[in-house]
Formats: sequence, structure tokens, C-alpha cells
Amino acid sequence: MEKLITLILCLLLSNTLLGGTDERQHTNVDTANYLDYYHAIAAAEEAVVNTDYANAVTQYQKIFKGYPYNNPIDCYIAAQAASYIDDTASCSDFLYKGLCFGLPVRTIAGNPHLKDCFQKMAQQTVDSCLNTYRQRIDQTARARMLAISRYDQSFIQSLPIGEIYDYSADSCRLKNKYQPVWDSLINEVVTLIRTSGFPAQRVIGTQDGVDSSFPLGPLSTFVLFVFVHHSNAWPLVSNLLWDELLKGNITPQMYGVIYESSNGKREYRTPINYFASRGCWQRKCKGLIKNHLREINEARWSIGLGKYEVMDKKFESRILYYKWRRKETRVKEPFFDFQCDLSFQRQP
Repeated sequence: MEKLITLILCLLLSNTLLGGTDERQHTNVDTANYLDYYHAIAAAEEAVVNTDYANAVTQYQKIFKGYPYNNPIDCYIAAQAASYIDDTASCSDFLYKGLCFGLPVRTIAGNPHLKDCFQKMAQQTVDSCLNTYRQRIDQTARARMLAISRYDQSFIQSLPIGEIYDYSADSCRLKNKYQPVWDSLINEVVTLIRTSGFPAQRVIGTQDGVDSSFPLGPLSTFVLFVFVHHSNAWPLVSNLLWDELLKGNITPQMYGVIYESSNGKREYRTPINYFASRGCWQRKCKGLIKNHLREINEARWSIGLGKYEVMDKKFESRILYYKWRRKETRVKEPFFDFQCDLSFQRQP
């Protein structure tokens, strides 16, 4: 009996430290577990951050062979790492994979480190990759997601700034009169996820939405605003999104941002349940992370994210994506700034 009580207490403590991981334990054994993929990617990115490019390239090669879907940003980073060690064969192979999974041509062409490698690819090969990508995505889900997001945007923009929320010291919630609107939108998103998968790059692609409501940017960010505007959607979608993460339909970064933005709690109030999926620059935020780094890294690892210090370093130096000074080039990358790793929302 004493052992049983001890076990229960340990489980409860683990649940607290990892931000409520009980909902994350329901895994379909018939589904490829992408949590292992994300952990492996985190290790490869850490090797890149530490300039161990050859080791990183080897890791990426192994990871990509083990999974049917490779996130296009991972292919992009791998290609750039290969270019640093003049491994043209690996660079071309990573770009080929990336294009087949929706890596935008303009993103590759705008990167001086990939220019030579990309120019060696035949136009016929590039066209073939783009055709493969278009056949993979769900056009019906894409259209439905855009319709949901358009309504969300038009409604939120019709209201005065600050009108829709009630604030308290520790929480942020929709005003009662707007609750039915976003409950309805969340229900539509849930239906879409259950029928087609989370509407991110694997399901609905990476390219821009052709709609005046949105600036140029990746499609998967648009549905994020539905969760953010609801402000307390997490209890409704936590189990569902965890299953989507295991399937590879949503990245850990997006999963973490939805948690942080839609759990009804004010920012930085609950450090142990805070994945720190984005870099922070406010003094209060930096102090919180410094004082709770171990707990935050445990929470990050529980959803497939690597160490916060590595994430902070890579976005501080930009070495993974640019390796040249953004202030000098003035280059903007909406695809990678916002879609694949939302921590790139750090202020300039």
C-alpha cells in the first residue's frame, strides 16, 4: 500500500513538472511516433549550433531515412549545414527532399549559402518535386482552413482593440458575448483536424494563402490565430493536438505556442507549465527562465523541443538560417520566421 501511494505521488509530481502530461500518454501504437523524430532533430540542431556540421549532416541523413515525412525546415537546415562543409551531394539530396515536402524555391534561391547547390539542380527535377508536393497536400482541408481563418480575421478586425477579453491578475478570457463565436470556430477546427489532420505544412502545405486578409506568410500560422483569439481553447484541444504531434502533423513549436497562448493564463505567470517555445527579451521573462531553466527544459523535452539555451543561441546568432547579419541584408523570411519555428518572432 505504501509503495502504491508513493507511485501515485510520483506520477502527480511528474504531471505537474511537465505541464499536465497525463493527456500526452494516449499514444496509438499503430502511428509513427514523431516525438522521437523531434528529439533527434533537436540533437542535430544542437550540433549545428556548436558548428559540428559534419556530425549534424550525418544525423540528418539518418533521421530523414527513418520517417516518411520530413519537415521542410529540417531539410533546409540540413542543406545549409552540408553547404558549410562543401558536401554538395548531401546538400542536393536535402534540397530535393525539402522541395518535395514544400520548401519554397524563393527561400532556397534567397540563401547565398545554397545558391551554388541549387543552381546545379535541373529545372525538370525542381518541377517534379513541386508536383510531388502538390499531390501530397489536402486541397480540401486547405480551403476549409482558409475559410475558418478569414472569418476569424474579419470578426476580430471589426472590434475595437482590447474589446473581446476580460483580464484579471492571472488570467485572460473572452467576454461572454464573444464566447459562442470562438467556440464555434474551435469546433470547426477540431472537426477539420479529426478528418484531415492539423492544418499545418504536412497537411495543407507551406505556400502563401491567396487572400487579401493575410500578408505573405505560411498557411499554418493562420489557424493559430483562432486558438490565440479564443484564449482558453487548450482544455478542448490538448489531447487532440498531442495525438497530432505524435503523427507529425504539428511541430512542437506550434504545439507549445498554442498552449502558451490559449490556456487562459497570463504570460509568464506559470513558469513550470511554460514551454518557452519562443525567445524572450523582456527582463521579467529572462529572469523567470533563468530561475526555472531545469523545469522549462524538462517541459520542452516532453513535447520534443531541445534545450532553451540552444534555441536562444541559434536565434540570437541566426546561424541556422542566415549566418549573415540580418540587419545588413534586411532579408525577411516569413516562411521560416513564423511557420516552422515561432521563436523567430523575437523582436529586432
